Amino acid sequence: MGVTRAPRTPVSEALPISILGEVLAKRRFRAMNTDVELTLLDWSRAALLDRVERFVHEFEGRFSRFRPDSELCALNARAGATVPVSDQMLDLLATALTMHRETNGLFEPAILPTLEAAGYDRSFERVSREGAAARFESDSRGTIAAITIDARRHTVTAPEGLRLDLGGIGKGYCVDRAAELLRDAGPALINAGGDMFGRGGGLDGHGWVIEVLDPADTARAIDSVRLYDRAIATSTTAVRNWRRGDRAMHHLIDPRTGAPAESGVCSATVIADTAARADVFAKTALLLGPHAGSRFLDDHGAHGLFVLADASVHTTDAWPSITGR
Repeated sequence: MGVTRAPRTPVSEALPISILGEVLAKRRFRAMNTDVELTLLDWSRAALLDRVERFVHEFEGRFSRFRPDSELCALNARAGATVPVSDQMLDLLATALTMHRETNGLFEPAILPTLEAAGYDRSFERVSREGAAARFESDSRGTIAAITIDARRHTVTAPEGLRLDLGGIGKGYCVDRAAELLRDAGPALINAGGDMFGRGGGLDGHGWVIEVLDPADTARAIDSVRLYDRAIATSTTAVRNWRRGDRAMHHLIDPRTGAPAESGVCSATVIADTAARADVFAKTALLLGPHAGSRFLDDHGAHGLFVLADASVHTTDAWPSITGR
């Protein structure tokens, strides 16, 4: 969520780019309401970046909850019926169901009605920063566990009224698929607004160096790590926030309460084997708080760094800092 980055270098948008004696291929574009950057160490494979950029735009068109013609909006509109869906929708929903089970329901894509009630009812740049007090009706919430997937018939059946928001897993899933498209292109870094997958050894052969930023001051890095065939993602309350009545609101809804999370964590950054898992686990860790969240990450083979509301920093025992934290 915008609080991790590859270290800044004085480069332009032009291709090719030379850094530390290597000629890199880079592509920057806007998608999924964030900045996407693709980096290849092998300039000769730059043509693959066209394919990846097309894929990302097509993915956004399929899964955006803000585009009335998206497949996700069509699925939500037909809740209560059996709906034929694409292979990609089947796979993403199956992945979301797996993450729902692994997090004991803390990852809940069926939270969309509550998210809208909180005020996040349109693309974030259009969300009103002030408004009347929100009401949360926990008994109106459904669960993704109630959907039925028929992989053989390529259909999905959801209970009437169930509406999904796949943004909480979609960006990470998209990064993972982009990394697969670049599998044969040598070392690569895919960065979608801080959701990153680093393939191969990066510039020096030891992994891509990634900075974890202070959510209160994103010009300042608080730690650095390396990604070598691993992913990183951050969930934070510091970016997408607004007010309803006298209450500060944000987009991270706790499905146990139906209200924005109040765990004392400002941001949680997680390293995992896939970007989808890093994305979901970061949100889960933030909801659980630093201590229960750390135990959850340890149990799932992931590593985490928490920035708390008092600006203190907590990490899991195996957090792989390269700056000595």
